[in-house]
Amino acid sequence: MPNVIRVRIETDAELALLRPLDAFVRSLMEQVPALACAKELVDKLELAFNEAFTNVCKHTYPSRQKGPLAIEIHLGQDHLEFRFEDRGRKFDPDKVRNPDLDNPRDGGLGVWLIRGVMDEFVYYSDDSGTNVLRLIKRYQGKENAAG
Repeated sequence: MPNVIRVRIETDAELALLRPLDAFVRSLMEQVPALACAKELVDKLELAFNEAFTNVCKHTYPSRQKGPLAIEIHLGQDHLEFRFEDRGRKFDPDKVRNPDLDNPRDGGLGVWLIRGVMDEFVYYSDDSGTNVLRLIKRYQGKENAAG
C-alpha cells in the first residue's frame, strides 16, 4: 500500500449519498493493514464519518437547498483524516452542548460522538468563505488499532 491514500470527492451536500459514500469509506478503511483487523475501530470511524456527513447535509445549507461539498479522505499507515469543505452556513462547534444522556432526545449527539472517536476535531472558515471540518484519528499497527 502506498504511504498515504488520498481521495477527493466533489458533490452536492445530499443525504441520499450517505449509503454509497459509507460503503466506499468503509471499504477504503479495510484496505489499511492497521485497520483491516480492527473492526471495532472501523465501526467507530464509519460512525464519525456518517455523523459529520449528515450534519453538513442537514445544517450547512438552508432547507431544501443543496450546495457544494468536497470530501477528502487521507488514509496512512498510522492515521486517517476526513476533511469536509462546504460554502454554506458557518458553524461554531464550541457552542454545541454535550447531550444529557439521562434525558435523551432525538438528535444532538453527532458532535459529541465524533469528538469521542476522533483524536482531533478542527473546524474553521477561511477567508474565501469555505468552511473546513478536519477529523483526524491516529493509530499504530495492528496491535494498537483496537480503539
